[in-house]
Amino acid sequence: MLAALNRGADLVSVGRVFIANPDLVERLEHDWPLAIPEESSFYGGGAAGYTDYPASRHLIAK
Repeated sequence: MLAALNRGADLVSVGRVFIANPDLVERLEHDWPLAIPEESSFYGGGAAGYTDYPASRHLIAK
């Protein structure tokens, strides 16, 4: 994402990445690893895959 912005992109979509990383801003600011979205649970009709991703272990340790 940042590489695209550095190359002059006007807009970068973060939808799938944000679903898996509700703490995305902190992860990017601190260069923490990103969680991988569980695409098989997308549009499943329940909370799984949308609200059950854990916060970064770095953020939890604060």
